[in-house]
Amino acid sequence: ARYPQAEKEKKLYAIFDAFSQNNGHTTLSDARYVNALKLFLSGVTPLEYQAYQGFARVGRQFSGAGARIACQMQAIDELRHVQTQIHAMSHYNKHFNGLHDFAHMHDRVWFLSVPKSFFEDARTAGPFEFLTAISFSFEYVLTNLLFVPFMSGAAFNGDMATGIL
Repeated sequence: ARYPQAEKEKKLYAIFDAFSQNNGHTTLSDARYVNALKLFLSGVTPLEYQAYQGFARVGRQFSGAGARIACQMQAIDELRHVQTQIHAMSHYNKHFNGLHDFAHMHDRVWFLSVPKSFFEDARTAGPFEFLTAISFSFEYVLTNLLFVPFMSGAAFNGDMATGIL
């Protein structure tokens, strides 16, 4: 049997390793890009983790196997996103300040107050409200609006490790 996710992960980590081994951080086109990377990854990674926690919690509240399994699969996918984003940060963390404590900073950075409040509201609502808010508003709309242009910008700036997230 083929495991497309496993194959995708294998390619992703091969690119991370190649970027690291070739000192990819030295080929960035603009040093200001690293500051944008800090803002983006420190802002999005905690949200992905909250999505993981929320899907895991909501899945336990459903009685039907289909809804429970769907939430479980989504929770696993969100956790995978968190792990790959942390791995992408790990190389930069060796060479630049500002990516070492994103979870701590999540509660202290003013520009994260809106998405943090959104997730707190979604996670404290009922299961249907959570699924609607996160599945549609966060995953479908916000994530696509954030990731597509940012990953394109990462590739433009020579950041192949982040550009493939």
